[in-house]
Amino acid sequence: MRVKAAVLHELGGPEVLKLATVDVPNPGPGEIRILISAFGLNRSEALFREGRLQLKPVLPSRIGYEAAGIVESVGPGVTEFAVGDSVATLPRMQTNVCGAYGEAMTVPARFAVKSPAGLDRVECAALWSGYMTAYAGLVDLAPVQRGDFVLITAASSSLGPAAIQIVRLLGAHAIAVTRRREKAAAIARSGPADIIVTDEENLGDRVRQITDGRGVSLVFDPVGGPTVSTLAEMTAPYGTIIIYGSLDASPAELPVRALIGRNIAIRGLGLYLEDKPDRLRRGVAFIQEGVANGLLRPLIAERYKLDQIVEAAKSMDAMNHVGKIVVETGVKP
Repeated sequence: MRVKAAVLHELGGPEVLKLATVDVPNPGPGEIRILISAFGLNRSEALFREGRLQLKPVLPSRIGYEAAGIVESVGPGVTEFAVGDSVATLPRMQTNVCGAYGEAMTVPARFAVKSPAGLDRVECAALWSGYMTAYAGLVDLAPVQRGDFVLITAASSSLGPAAIQIVRLLGAHAIAVTRRREKAAAIARSGPADIIVTDEENLGDRVRQITDGRGVSLVFDPVGGPTVSTLAEMTAPYGTIIIYGSLDASPAELPVRALIGRNIAIRGLGLYLEDKPDRLRRGVAFIQEGVANGLLRPLIAERYKLDQIVEAAKSMDAMNHVGKIVVETGVKP
């Protein structure tokens, strides 16, 4: 099958994304081929495009791992999907080369899931990466308990709304953090209990005010860098800091005194589903139930067409959006 897709012939900024006609192989054993209606953009894909991930592109390379569409064909041994099923792909750290930035791709069936009722394909393309990552940190790695105070930094990111909604679902108190006031109204749509705007407010003072001086039970942070020490100062005794990204590549000083003095744990989160099939199944079931109950729903920031892929990637790099950037391919069921 020949389709249109974005291809990397060199590393660099959004302008290196070039549309081309590519071959999409027939599905082999355990694989399915998906006609893609829409795909979501993720920060890790920008790092892949720039050659800054451990996984390096083998040029020319396709890019992208989060898409929604329908099953066009199935390979030998696939019994859980049939031609015509509405599906989406699950996040994997090693799948930027699968090629979600395009009209079709072939993927292992074990990393696809039937799309839940009640969401359109744009929303389905924005669902699994953010919500599975948030689930992995907030439910699987360091389970949030009812009544906990949870600090969610970079809350305007594509993952921020997912984390806020999951914290609410668990009966905890979500504190969203953003730098700019103009993002606060959009963040509020996901339902945090509090929003802290750091360009106007002192983060530590507001956390102490909100928690009556106790600090937060858990910090969910994609930034890293020197702010880790600051976050430790507002973490409650026996609390946990989960770092799932490194938006700030500056060295992070380990806040040893705070960690020892209050028994604080720092945990790194990388979403490797390949070696955690039980986590995958639990996460999928949790998210599907949340969607069915109306408690989880992706926040769509911007929509683009496939021939606007460069503009979409530029918007991702600028990080001025709140929620998920999604590209529609124009492929119809």
